[in-house]
Amino acid sequence: MKLLIKKSEIKRIQEHPGSTFHEYNLPFQNVSVGVSEISGRYPHSGFDVDQEVEQVWYIEQGKGRVWLLNSFYELSEGDMVLIPKGEKYWIEGTNLKLVVVSSPPWFPKQHTHISK
Repeated sequence: MKLLIKKSEIKRIQEHPGSTFHEYNLPFQNVSVGVSEISGRYPHSGFDVDQEVEQVWYIEQGKGRVWLLNSFYELSEGDMVLIPKGEKYWIEGTNLKLVVVSSPPWFPKQHTHISK
């Protein structure tokens, strides 16, 4: 089993302008980890929902806010956000860097965008 994943081995995914996700290819079946960089709002409008995946976001850098469970939460370095599966959310900030842990591993089929 591979025990070290180098930065040069990560997969870069450009989600939207102002939002980039770097995915680490882990050898585990129950969890995935990545780093998200956000400047502006993600998604740009509406909400995102992950129907089958729970997420933990650790704010490594920057400040911002997240809308989750009908409330706003102010974010700063060192904070952690818990995203329950099935809940709609959006996040905005300037030069935000998040460590994102997903369980089970995030996959596109369970991810939906809600325009309203």
